[in-house]
This record gives sequence, C-alpha cells and structure tokens, in this order.
Amino acid sequence: MRTKLYLASLFAVIFVLTVSNTYSQDKDCCKDKSSSHCGDMKTSDQTKDGNCCDKHGNAGGDSTISSTGLKCIVSGEDLVEGQIVKFDYYGKTYNFCCDGCMAKFKKEPLNYIKEELTCPVMGEKIESKDVFVMYEGTKYYLCCKSCNKKFENDPERYKKGPQN
Repeated sequence: MRTKLYLASLFAVIFVLTVSNTYSQDKDCCKDKSSSHCGDMKTSDQTKDGNCCDKHGNAGGDSTISSTGLKCIVSGEDLVEGQIVKFDYYGKTYNFCCDGCMAKFKKEPLNYIKEELTCPVMGEKIESKDVFVMYEGTKYYLCCKSCNKKFENDPERYKKGPQN
C-alpha cells in the first residue's frame, strides 16, 4: 500500500513538472521572437486569431507598433515593422516574424512556398522534395541528381536561383 502511494505521488509530481515546463516553453514565442518553436503552438495556447501572440507579437497588445500588412509565411502572424526577419531564397526575399520561423522554412522550404520553383542549375521545374542539397543549414531543391555535384561545386552561384 505504501509503495502504491509513493508511486502515485511520484507520478503526480513528474506530471505537474512536465506540464508546467511545456506551458512555460510555449509562451516563449511571445517573449522571445527568436524562439525555435514560434509558429508551432498548440491550438489551446493560441489567441483567437490562431497565433501564439497578438498581432504585434506580444501578449499585451501595443498599439504604438505598426503592422506592415504582411504575414509570416510559416506562422501566419502579422509582420511588425522593425522586427521582420528576412531571408533570400532562390533570388526572392521571404519575410518571417522570428528566427524560429525562418529556421523551420530553411528545413523544408517547399512546405511554405506557394509558387513554382525551378532548379538553379538547369532551370527545369522542381517536381519533388526528394532531390536536394543542404547548404549552410538550408535545403536547396534541384530537378535531378546530376545537378547535385554542380551545386556543391559552386553553391554561392546557384543558391540565388536559376541562372540567366
């Protein structure tokens, strides 16, 4: 009986610690826009518009911060002037609400890009996520495996997009 009571108490303590740690980590997006999980919030932790923060990227709502009218392509949050994180990918600049969203984009850009991409080496349409090269933590898609070697030999040339 004593063992069961001890185990139940231990389980309860572990459960409470786990839940409180998860809750505090999920709120980090609102405090620190560089959080690696920003834009990855559970529905129960989001505001009524589906974001972890209000439209200005904070919990309190600051009417002095100006929204740009643009949205982060990863989290869907409004982008705020002076806080936009930019990244150039295949010759186009993409805007994010935080470093965490940019990191998610770099891991799998085709999950977020709506327009058609073309291979930076051959200029052919990219039809699959299966052929790619990782360079400086970013996935660059290619049309075929024979383009891998060319990209790897001169990534600075090809990472800007199809050559003219």
